[in-house]
Order: sequence, then C-alpha cells, then structure tokens
Amino acid sequence: MPAPFITSLCGYRDGNPNTSDAGSKLSIDLGKLLFEAIGIKSDTVALPDNTVGGVMADMMSIDLSQHFQSSAPHLTVTPEKSLDSFEQYSHLSAATELRKSMATEVARTVNDLRSFAVKSPIVDDAHTRLIAHLDKIDHEVLQAETKRLELLDLLGEESVLKLDITISRATPGVASAAAQHLIAGLSLKWTLRTDRAQDCRSQGSKMASLRRGRMPHFAAVTMEPRPSMLNLLGRGSGDVDCLYHLDLPALSQAIDEYCSGTRRKDRLKMRDNFRRLCDQRRLRDYDELRSYVSTL
Repeated sequence: MPAPFITSLCGYRDGNPNTSDAGSKLSIDLGKLLFEAIGIKSDTVALPDNTVGGVMADMMSIDLSQHFQSSAPHLTVTPEKSLDSFEQYSHLSAATELRKSMATEVARTVNDLRSFAVKSPIVDDAHTRLIAHLDKIDHEVLQAETKRLELLDLLGEESVLKLDITISRATPGVASAAAQHLIAGLSLKWTLRTDRAQDCRSQGSKMASLRRGRMPHFAAVTMEPRPSMLNLLGRGSGDVDCLYHLDLPALSQAIDEYCSGTRRKDRLKMRDNFRRLCDQRRLRDYDELRSYVSTL
C-alpha cells in the first residue's frame, strides 16, 4: 500500500519526474514509468526542489500520527527533533549544560555579603577579615570555573544530530521520567545520491554508538526509483535497519515494465538486484512502516 500523500509530492520539472536525476537516462526512464504506475500526469507541476523534503516530512508526520491514534495511541510522532531530547541519548546534553556558568548563585551570594558588610556596623578588624574571606571565595570560584572549562575543552563535545521524524513513547518502568523513550527514527530522502545515502548510514552508526539502552528502529524513507541507489542503503551494512519506499508496488511494476522483453544483461541484473532487496526485506513498502512501528 503506497503512502496516501504520495500524489501531492510527485510532479514534473523541465519535462522530467522530480524523482529523477537529470543526468541519468535510467533515472528519467524509470521515473516516468513509476509516475505512470502511480497515475501522475505529465502536466503535473512539481513542487520547488527546496520544499519537497519539508512537505514530505510534514505530510508523513501527520499521516503517522493519525494512524497511531487508533493503532498505537501511546506513540508520539515529532518532526525535526534532536537525539538528546530522548531518554537513551539525554547524556549527550551533559557537556552543553556543564558549559553554563556553575557559579552564578555563589557570586550573587558573595555580592550580597559585601553589601551587608558595607552597611553593617562591623568593627574595622572584623570587616577587613570578612572582605578578605570574600575575596578568597571569589578567587577560588574563578579558579574552579577556569579548571572546569579547561577540562570540558579537553573532553570535547559530541555533535547532536536531528532526525527528520521521531517516534517515541513514555520511558518504560519510569513513569516520572521527563524524557520520552525513542523507539524509531526516520531519515527522509525524497531521492538518493551517493552522498545522501552516506548521510543516512552515518546517522545510523552514530545512533548505535552513542545510545544507552536499546537501539531504536532506524530506517530511511525514499521515493528513489533506481535499484542501484536503493542498494546503497539496503545492502545490509547494519547502519540502517531497512529502507522504506513510498510506493513499492508501483516501483516494482515500473521495473518489470522497464526490463520486460529484453535480454540485456544489465537490465536483467538490475531487476534481479531489486527483487533480492525485496525478498530479503531490506526494501519494504511504506505500509509496513506504519504496521511495524505500531507494535513497538
């Protein structure tokens, strides 16, 4: 079952499907067959390039939220949220919090004591000793703050990535926990290029290495028509659990049509690779995303 919002995202740009790489004839040919299978007319105008990703994220967030309202009401869908917002990754914000001044209240109290010393009828000797003690406190606090910042600089900070869509629930066994428990993170890629695929794999690897607890389900969602590009993420490196396609039945139909009636080895190999991705469940339909996450 395709994503119900797919027709709102598809269109033609300069005569080519907006899923296609203008420099690749294969990408254009498969894109046209894919759009024919979906029912996208050639006069449908595509969204601007710089907006389709954001519209995809918004529509997908709404669709998943509506689906989970009935199938899994304990789940919360949020677009564009950073990892350290969730229970398994909340420790990532510790260094950032430590960079905030830890001595503000101490400095305020010392200043209050100075004001008190000036206004109070304290004998000169006692006043001098009190001011000396307050100066010593200021000096010790300054040294401690300087040392803390030096140690933080040596420790460094882990850059915290944002996920295009997060799906979370209350932290298991900790009813009072402020942070939600991340159960699934999704990276949305309308189409794939080599660098975009690497970006997804880097995200998955980082999530696995930084987590404290169970690894959330992490997958990419795309409309990419070329099996070779899909294979970049679906070949089982372990960084990405699987790849969801917004309309896998239509893509399967397009690839079968593209490869039918030919003996060209490159096309037959492409079809075989695509079928292998599906058979091994490395490439799945969007509907499986909704049904699987509902069980988490």
